[in-house]
Amino acid sequence: MVEVLVLYYSRTGNVEAMAKAVAEGVDSVEGASVRIKRVDYANIDDLISCDAVAFGSQNNFGYMAGLMKDFFERAWFIRQKFSGKPAAAFTCGGSSSNAALLSLEKAFSWLNLEKVSEGVVWGTREMGTPKEKDLTACKKIGEVLAKVALKKKAEVPMD
Repeated sequence: MVEVLVLYYSRTGNVEAMAKAVAEGVDSVEGASVRIKRVDYANIDDLISCDAVAFGSQNNFGYMAGLMKDFFERAWFIRQKFSGKPAAAFTCGGSSSNAALLSLEKAFSWLNLEKVSEGVVWGTREMGTPKEKDLTACKKIGEVLAKVALKKKAEVPMD
């Protein structure tokens, strides 16, 4: 069994809807479980204890949410404890800009995380809440993370 952490920050509920879709994707994979957590209620142990992680953030002034950046800064000092974990990202903002997504994915290299899926960007100028095609793309992120985590776990030799 593997656990995928979906760590996100959402003010309006749109990123939260995307996080729930990622979780649905994880749940669709046999042998995988999911834990969803807002980044302001998470701690570094959450990241250490999972087998894979998805990060979701709103697009704030062309960057990830400040609380997500703060989490990454705290995690940086102990990155060797979760080095190599599969990771993916998704974002939402006032436009379809991929700037927040790129900032999240850039943090993957700092933290030695392995990007395993293309990220998803949804822009609120499209009006309303994320559309089915966007949620389907988020579900795919969850599936990919779960499958990669299961494959990595199977490759680890047992003592």
